[in-house]
Amino acid sequence: MLAGAYNTAFGYLAFTVLFLLLHTRIHYLGIAVLCQAVSLTSAFIVHRRLVFVSREPWQSSFIRFNLSQLAAFLFGTAGLYALVRLGRLSPLFAQALLIVPAVLLTYTLHRCFSFRSPLKS
Repeated sequence: MLAGAYNTAFGYLAFTVLFLLLHTRIHYLGIAVLCQAVSLTSAFIVHRRLVFVSREPWQSSFIRFNLSQLAAFLFGTAGLYALVRLGRLSPLFAQALLIVPAVLLTYTLHRCFSFRSPLKS
């Protein structure tokens, strides 16, 4: 739970800071892409070491982790676009609304795919 709170806070803080600094020069979706790249390394380490305590070589779980994150990123970006464009919400409020569904999605993907226990022969 603490790892998820840390990752969520880190990602939202990064989005907020970059949005406030760059929104006049970079579109909010571009800022979301930057935040995704910044947050991935930190989140992988936290998930691998603290949440799922994976013992397999990090390379294979890193690939699966990034595929899961890509799926969650596409969900979040599409949701952000829809809430801002169609729902006429501010990007900061829209991003905040997406936090809970994104956390649920990523936890499920990581539990079932990214850091799944290897099948025993």
